[in-house]
Amino acid sequence: MTDHHAPIRQPVMYRQRQIIRVLQAFMLLFFTGVAMAAPPPPPEVTEAESRFFETKIRPQLVKHCFGCHSAKSGKIRGGLRLDTKLGTLRGGNTGPAVVPNSLDKSLLWESINYEDLEMPPRGELPANVIADFRKWIEMGAPDPRANEKLEIRSKITRKDIEEGRRFWSFQPPKIKKPNAISGQNTWAMTEIDKYVLAVLQEYKLTPAKDADPDTVLRRLWLDLVGLPPTPDQIIQFSRKWKLNPQKAMESVVDSLLKSERFGERWGRHWLDVARYAESSGKEQNLTFPHAWRYRDYVIDSFNEDKPYDRFILEQIAGDLLPVETDEQWAENLVATGFLAIGTKTLVERNKRQFQLDVIDEQIDVTTRVVLGLSVACARCHDHKFDPIPQSDYYAMAGIFESTKTYYGTHATRQNPNAGRLLHLPIDGDARNNLTKQQMAALRKQLDEKRAAMQKLQSVVRKIRSGETTDSNSKNLIGQSIRTRMEIGVLQSRIATYDENGKAHTFCMATQDLKPSIDANLLVRGQLDKPAQKVPRGFPQVLSKGLPEIKPNTSGRLELAHWMTDKSNPLIARVMVNRVWLHLFGEGLVRTPEDFGFMGKPPSHLELLDYLAIRFMNAGWSVKKLIRHIVLSRVYRIDSKFDAAKFKKDPENKYLWRRSPRRLDAEVIRDSMLSISGQLDGKRPHESLVARVGPAAIRNGVLVTSTVTRNGSGTQRTTIEQVAESARYRSVYLPVLRDYPPRALELFDFAESSMVIGKRDSSNTPDQGLFFMNNPFVIAQCDAMAQRLVKEKRQLSDQIALAFQLAYSRKATTAETKAAQQFIREFDARTRTQQLSALCQAIIAAAEFRYLN
Repeated sequence: MTDHHAPIRQPVMYRQRQIIRVLQAFMLLFFTGVAMAAPPPPPEVTEAESRFFETKIRPQLVKHCFGCHSAKSGKIRGGLRLDTKLGTLRGGNTGPAVVPNSLDKSLLWESINYEDLEMPPRGELPANVIADFRKWIEMGAPDPRANEKLEIRSKITRKDIEEGRRFWSFQPPKIKKPNAISGQNTWAMTEIDKYVLAVLQEYKLTPAKDADPDTVLRRLWLDLVGLPPTPDQIIQFSRKWKLNPQKAMESVVDSLLKSERFGERWGRHWLDVARYAESSGKEQNLTFPHAWRYRDYVIDSFNEDKPYDRFILEQIAGDLLPVETDEQWAENLVATGFLAIGTKTLVERNKRQFQLDVIDEQIDVTTRVVLGLSVACARCHDHKFDPIPQSDYYAMAGIFESTKTYYGTHATRQNPNAGRLLHLPIDGDARNNLTKQQMAALRKQLDEKRAAMQKLQSVVRKIRSGETTDSNSKNLIGQSIRTRMEIGVLQSRIATYDENGKAHTFCMATQDLKPSIDANLLVRGQLDKPAQKVPRGFPQVLSKGLPEIKPNTSGRLELAHWMTDKSNPLIARVMVNRVWLHLFGEGLVRTPEDFGFMGKPPSHLELLDYLAIRFMNAGWSVKKLIRHIVLSRVYRIDSKFDAAKFKKDPENKYLWRRSPRRLDAEVIRDSMLSISGQLDGKRPHESLVARVGPAAIRNGVLVTSTVTRNGSGTQRTTIEQVAESARYRSVYLPVLRDYPPRALELFDFAESSMVIGKRDSSNTPDQGLFFMNNPFVIAQCDAMAQRLVKEKRQLSDQIALAFQLAYSRKATTAETKAAQQFIREFDARTRTQQLSALCQAIIAAAEFRYLN
């Protein structure tokens, strides 16, 4: 579903319309005299109404309902409590039990009449009792029972919070000079080196020697842009290194940081923690056709070196920031997709439970990604380890409960939580437009599906009522479900165009709700056990003087400003640690999402704080931070193993050598495309998922209805086939929850349902078989062999080029001889086929997929 209304705040396109609306509102208020009128208080229960409830209704509830729907019985089946006024009105998983003055909307009335549900299950109620319930609902369902007023007092006291602020990560970072280095040591070249060397000396360790220039260059290329250097670049770097290693590195680093490939590499790191995906996941896995806009926003932000504090502001509260152009406004809206792209339990029948789960996911991603704290652990009780009371969780919950999330999934029978999208104030891509004939075909298909649905429903009703029997009833019901899904898909597809077929532009985003809401603390996190209201706010342990949230606002803007304030002790540390992790394989804090009491302590606290303060003072520039780190001496040291040093520091926490690590899945795939000459460096238009549109995902296949020349039909798009044939960078491959492309899944691609700051790194037999049998690998080896034949004539030169392309170094004499022997003994019709087999052996070796 889509929302054709413009967002609340439009800077140019809709400004006049807004002014007119405001004037109309003022005129209405003036002439009606109801400006700022408060809502009327709920009617009090009269004595007669109270007597009716106590004599006619409550006894029947106690006798027939409390056994399965009360706290005293210990059973809350279907999430429904009937022993409280609030529980009766709120209802359970399927909706409100009683809606005053409305029999049709009251599920309790439907149940006791055995219309769909059949309650109580032991037998129908007497006719006079049913008549009493009818009278009670029609008179407004008066209920004298006072709503439960629970107040949960936290076991975490103010004193606990005050003492918690003494913990290292909850104190502001501060500069402390590194300890004195003994002797006339000339190894350290930067401040980073001094901090590292001071710790090494403390543990009686010495740093490894510098790595050779080929290794350093490969390290820089794969770390910064995720692609290997070319043979010419290797030769040029080696020449410059001989003259001045530091200047040689500076030249390469500056060039790589300016490359558009940088944003594709480092944007993917952020997409890992942002749990980016193009589908909802879970039981009813439906597509997010407009998630790609957030992906491109992230990549572009890293390429333009957007200040990190601004980057966070836009993702949490971009819709609330002032702008000057429609383009900037659209970009800010797309940025808030950060809060919208999480998993969704679309099958959840209780809409209130669905809302609470969305809020919980938003709290979790916001606090873990930006602050390195698991505030969501306090949903059901006080945090078990950190000084975060349960009330702090619900203070944040009020912020997100006062926010509307636009995520955009089409309606199906299994999806009672279809989501809307936000209409952007910019023109759509003309390539997505439809002709009038195509629009007419879509509308005709929708009319046909609706007519078919009416017939199916008529037959199904007759079968259920016993008016007719049909041995094919199961198939009819299944057909009804499919038709309903197809109707939802067609409705969503048609809504993305105007009447002439011009494509609208939509995005996943957030907007403030009016009026704002303070959340109730929920006992054990259960929606049917509300306690006291908690004013909207932030975790207390991180600041003594927390900012106030303005009335009639969600508080997201205040949250974003508070999180990105330089006085916040965590934001800079957490991001600096993420950058260090991606450059060294481990963070200075080895639990990147947990800077709390149960997280690992930093191996180099003074270095972490130095980098955090430098990061903030340098305008929150991620590129400057990366440049500073990779130009340090410690970045270029060798990975050679030393048994004596290993015994003192087996985990290499103190950085006495470079820890070898396996490359990320995307780097492995992109490197194969690069060395084969097949890599397409252009960003693909939108995303495969956007082109398919609203669809359900079944075993890695996108299934959606479509219009063809021959009429309506079902389109099936297999993700794996697309991934094998695509030649663009892996960051642009479709990311469907539970079904990542095989080439990525095998090499520990980030689980897109979770915040993943550090990926797993496995070494399995399946990975070896992938290099031996996968069609994509074989195709790249064939193309690489053709490249060798095209660029070099002599076998020895072809072998040398193969090693340079794959390993960024020269082949040794032994390797050259072994390769020549392999070619001679390999039975094939052509030299190209022989070289293809050699290339496959080279790519399958561990050196190709590991970084030293």
